[in-house]
Amino acid sequence: MSALLIGAGAGAGTAGAQSLDPGSLVPSVAPGSLLGVPSLSVAALTQLGAPIPLTSVLGSVAAAGSGDFPRPGSSQSPSGPVSTRDGSITQTTVRDIAPLFPGSLNPVDRRAEVWTVTSASMQRTVRVEVYRAPDGVDAPNVYFLDGVGSESPSGWSTGMGWGDPALRDRAVNVIAPTGAPASMWSDWQSDDPVLGPNMWETFLIDELPPLLEAGLPGAAAPLAHNGSWGVMGLSMGASAAVHLANTNPGMFDAVAGVSGAYSTTDELGYQYARLTVAARNGDVTNMWGPRGSQAWRDHDTVSDPSGLAGKTVYLSAATGRVGSAELGHFGSNEMILVDGHILEKGSYESTRRLESELAGVPGVDLRMNYMPTGIHNWPVFVTQMLPGMDHILSGLAPAVPSARPASGGVDPGSAGSAGSLGSTGSAGSLGG
Repeated sequence: MSALLIGAGAGAGTAGAQSLDPGSLVPSVAPGSLLGVPSLSVAALTQLGAPIPLTSVLGSVAAAGSGDFPRPGSSQSPSGPVSTRDGSITQTTVRDIAPLFPGSLNPVDRRAEVWTVTSASMQRTVRVEVYRAPDGVDAPNVYFLDGVGSESPSGWSTGMGWGDPALRDRAVNVIAPTGAPASMWSDWQSDDPVLGPNMWETFLIDELPPLLEAGLPGAAAPLAHNGSWGVMGLSMGASAAVHLANTNPGMFDAVAGVSGAYSTTDELGYQYARLTVAARNGDVTNMWGPRGSQAWRDHDTVSDPSGLAGKTVYLSAATGRVGSAELGHFGSNEMILVDGHILEKGSYESTRRLESELAGVPGVDLRMNYMPTGIHNWPVFVTQMLPGMDHILSGLAPAVPSARPASGGVDPGSAGSAGSLGSTGSAGSLGG
């Protein structure tokens, strides 16, 4: 894998975004959370400089002695419900808009905001990060969908996104919702005892866009939007991003998927979805019902990618092979290497299958990037953000001079409304 793209700290002149230090990367999955068994020749995985070719992910699972991945336990799993329905929430509204980096002395940071909104479909509040385009333009909107943790703050707030000056200066509004762990960013059939209510397709397609167009009078102006939409995601978010673009062709013109899985009906895709939900102790049957049901089939992009006709598509994945770069980042942490190898190999195979199916879809502007080494973790993801965003932007309407006020951002010297989910010291804050 090539050199990492790392966001420097504030002292180096970046915005208030968190830096992404490859020596202390937080795993995208908890160590040991996926297999719980050290049966896959860990000694081979930790041979310095020796890539590990395995014929398929399912072959790897069989080598571990399981035809069905064991339900994982995770130190990152929620101890109680992520959220519960609040019967008093009956409308989708903006409750508060506050600075994402309160107190930052960098004037660029006033473009980074936390919107606290209510979702009528989920009857809960949602923390949404909004990164406005540079002043003076009406720009396309792009959703960024995080992986299984869907942490707050989002991955985009780090050197993977806002902390990278090249991405920060692109003429695009980036919208990064948070608080959807292990949800597949999907509409669930039933509320889950652990993961709570999840109606993310409804939220992203129907509920949130009108709020972005309206802003919050007295707090922040509407987004300066030119009407064009894209979506990008990584891991769990990649699967969802491509599904959303495929099933909502009237809304999205471009999509990027980094290390995702795009089938839900074959064995590989089923295991990927099941693992994603189980990684945070959710029950996958609450999501799409029994395996093989219509809802499972409806989320299988590989079986019918026709909605991507005429769209701009960026897909990337690594082989899952462990090279010297992975050993340098994770040392001899065997479970990170094993887990990451299997997940990324699965993403690689699924991405190949989708690429093959897209060959028969007319008008797709497809760009592929397969990395010869790399496991399912941030060192792979971070390198794909800039090329993925640039390819998306090539398929969206370009930014145009805006007739709106010069800036709609909130003052970063303000902490926002006291007690709001987006304010400092509250449940949705950077420290929450």
